[in-house]
Amino acid sequence: MRLSIGSVFGIIGGLIPLVYIGWMLRHFIGVGGGSAEDFAMIGLGPTVIGLSIVGLLFALPLIIKLLRAVSGTSRVPGTRAASDGEPDAATQGFDADAAFANYMRNREAAPPPPIASDAVEGDLRPFTPRPGGFGRKTV
Repeated sequence: MRLSIGSVFGIIGGLIPLVYIGWMLRHFIGVGGGSAEDFAMIGLGPTVIGLSIVGLLFALPLIIKLLRAVSGTSRVPGTRAASDGEPDAATQGFDADAAFANYMRNREAAPPPPIASDAVEGDLRPFTPRPGGFGRKTV
């Protein structure tokens, strides 16, 4: 289990709204008499249910952070091997300079795109028809 300072602050930051919502739930339940029937009788039922739902929504990111911190799944596969200086198996044997040179060589071999001066005399329409889509149809 490896906890960094950022993950500890994240966990503490996730606890702050939960403590506040828990304190509010305890207060409203105490005002209602301490049982579900009592706080429902004075009209605090929707408030307590809403606070419970909001508390659960705030608890989900905290639970995920705790699970990632404990299990170690927050790291991307292969990052530990890359930090040791060993190349990842997926990129082993890949030469970026050769790939870029191949791209540039194929780019120079492609014919240039047509320009307006290549149009047949008197024909000013574009070379490719525009695709139909949303809006008015042109004549």
